[in-house]
Amino acid sequence: MASEGLAGSAGSWVLGTFAVYLLVLLGIGLYSSRLMDSVDDYVIGGRSVGPVVTGFSERASEMSGWLTLGVPSDAFGTGVMAFYNGLGMIPADLFAWAGIAKRLRKYTEIVKAVTLPTFFETRFQDDTGYVKGVSAFVLMLFEGGYVGAQIVAAGTLLEVLTGVSSLVGILVGGVIVVGYTMLGGYFAVAWSDYVQGAIILAAFIVLPIIAFTNYGLPFGELASAGSSYTSVTAGMTGWAAIFGIISYAAIGLGIPGNPHVMVRFMGIDEVENIRLAALVAQLFMFVAYIGAGFVGLYALVAFGQGGIEDPNNVMPLLTLEFFPGAIAGIILAAALAAMMSSADSQLLVATSAIVEDVYHGYINPNASQERLVRYSQYVTLGLGAASVAFAFLAQNTPIYTLVLDYAWGGLGAAIGPTLIAAVWWKRVTATGSVASMIVGTTTMILWTQLSTLLELVGLMGAVEGSAFLTGLVGVYGLFPAFILSTATLIVVSLLTTPPEGVDDHFDSFNKPLSALSSSDDPTGTPEYVTDGGRDVGPKAVTETDNIRAHVRASEYWDEGDE
Repeated sequence: MASEGLAGSAGSWVLGTFAVYLLVLLGIGLYSSRLMDSVDDYVIGGRSVGPVVTGFSERASEMSGWLTLGVPSDAFGTGVMAFYNGLGMIPADLFAWAGIAKRLRKYTEIVKAVTLPTFFETRFQDDTGYVKGVSAFVLMLFEGGYVGAQIVAAGTLLEVLTGVSSLVGILVGGVIVVGYTMLGGYFAVAWSDYVQGAIILAAFIVLPIIAFTNYGLPFGELASAGSSYTSVTAGMTGWAAIFGIISYAAIGLGIPGNPHVMVRFMGIDEVENIRLAALVAQLFMFVAYIGAGFVGLYALVAFGQGGIEDPNNVMPLLTLEFFPGAIAGIILAAALAAMMSSADSQLLVATSAIVEDVYHGYINPNASQERLVRYSQYVTLGLGAASVAFAFLAQNTPIYTLVLDYAWGGLGAAIGPTLIAAVWWKRVTATGSVASMIVGTTTMILWTQLSTLLELVGLMGAVEGSAFLTGLVGVYGLFPAFILSTATLIVVSLLTTPPEGVDDHFDSFNKPLSALSSSDDPTGTPEYVTDGGRDVGPKAVTETDNIRAHVRASEYWDEGDE
């Protein structure tokens, strides 16, 4: 069966490597399950995950199949313009680390929040429940779909590579992702992302280097194939070129609103480690985007125009071209793992929205930590099963349209402006936040269907007569949705009454967390503040120290001696 796939004789290596890799993930989940005492551990790792793992995990959770398959495919179709995929993402992620990470890490610990909806509710002093309810609904809606899309992608790739049915791929990928996420929570997700990210990064370093040794620089070959491949606008001019570049850059607007990325900032062990984590993440992203772009360009050189029927197979085919079956199996397993690294993070965020924000927030505020952890595992299992079912039903839906136009864009437009304002603008209000989320969500969904709507009302002809309108209608929806969401947030906030006491909270940004541990502090910060997860000594220095201290604090081994 495996020989019918794209990988041919390497298909058995892909399957074997993938099977071993999945067992490793389950092992991580089983080990991490020993470290969980509370819902904080399950959702954000007890704020004790070190900077290197956090940096890798932050990037691996976001890049997913878009990096491994989407960017090489884009470069194969458009040429050097595909490098613009990093045009928006690199500066946006740098801004997130520099402008959001430290403040969000501090603020969420000060107000004891482990999820964004709970953070918003506390920050805006909203006693109506609307902010938490609307933001939790948005997270469940888009993150739930996101998980399904990633599982679809993994199942489809497994089918293409090895010849197994997509149903088998969906079931295998879904069961493993749900299994280790349910067992190990954030610890398992972060550490599995670390392993996955390292393999992905190595693949996108080695592939272009080997291609270079075979073909030299690809630009001469690309120019002979067509001038558009070496054009920074892919041959487009005027408004089409401008809106094309805007669309690439606008992808980065999604970062502040995607909670599976933001939760990394909340889960890092110490505030001072954010710089190292940011450096790791930026190096990862820069190298990976450049490498992924060159993989697509070298595929054009190696196979020629029309040489690959499905552009999504660019990366797998170039891997099989250069590597023997065993090594190709490892690299292609990494491509599958990239999708799982996003699915696990999104699954965890959706779980936290249901258990922490809805159940703990509205239904049973006095629930014990043991019950919350147990319910989180049940919800992860239920959401995972629903995502696998969704993946089966949506297996013929275009993956990247589903991800970019709805999940990534929807979260970015709905949550992004509110999150940025929450840590930077004292004047933002709960009403303004709710209005912004509704406008962002609605605009993103409608803009994606704008061409169809214009066709229905008979206005598409007028649009096609104008280069500006044609470019505007075709621009990535996150661009207008983010602008409208931000404008709504500002206008409605200025028209409503801001919360009180925010000055004291903002002043805390300039203090070390240890200085805020006094109950006399005006922020009301209690003895909870730890800045390092658990208050342990000696202070953790390495990643292993963090884990060891966590195990010791859980008294797991002591319990075994009884």
